[in-house]
Amino acid sequence: MKKTITAVICVVLVTAICITASAAGLDANKQKVMDILKSSSKIDGKTISLPVDLLNQAENYLRRDDVTITAEQADAVVGYVKEAHKIIEDAGALKVESLSSTEIANLLDKIRKAAAVVGLTVETDSARNIISILADGVLVASDEPALKVTGPDTTSLVVFAGIGLVLLAGCFVAARKAKLFER
Repeated sequence: MKKTITAVICVVLVTAICITASAAGLDANKQKVMDILKSSSKIDGKTISLPVDLLNQAENYLRRDDVTITAEQADAVVGYVKEAHKIIEDAGALKVESLSSTEIANLLDKIRKAAAVVGLTVETDSARNIISILADGVLVASDEPALKVTGPDTTSLVVFAGIGLVLLAGCFVAARKAKLFER
């Protein structure tokens, strides 16, 4: 009887281990949006596209269960992104800084319209040149660098040096008590 119960428990555990969790994939409409976001343009022989970190943020947002996109919404987003590509291609700009203020305004208009189609809002901070995309007031994507390097941090060096000095002093005291320094 014990062997049977043990065998059943082993089978249940092996079965539980073999079951894998799979993250939700993108449906056809979400994939259509991701495909257009991943598309690139060629200007003067150079390929320009959205940065990988922005694409990752967009894909993570689209993978959420609470995000749904209809075929009409996907088509509208694709249209706005194509119009944004055209603005950049017509300007021949490899960087945003190369665009005129009118072209930047038109580009932001297309970005805002594309975001609005799927219920997102776009905020810009022109002082820091940052665009943030929000869903119900919660940040879902931003072109702000995730890691802000502000200079060398010597805190850990000071801590480790302090620990080293305390250990060295402790070793010295232990050696004196053991009379290792006497001749």
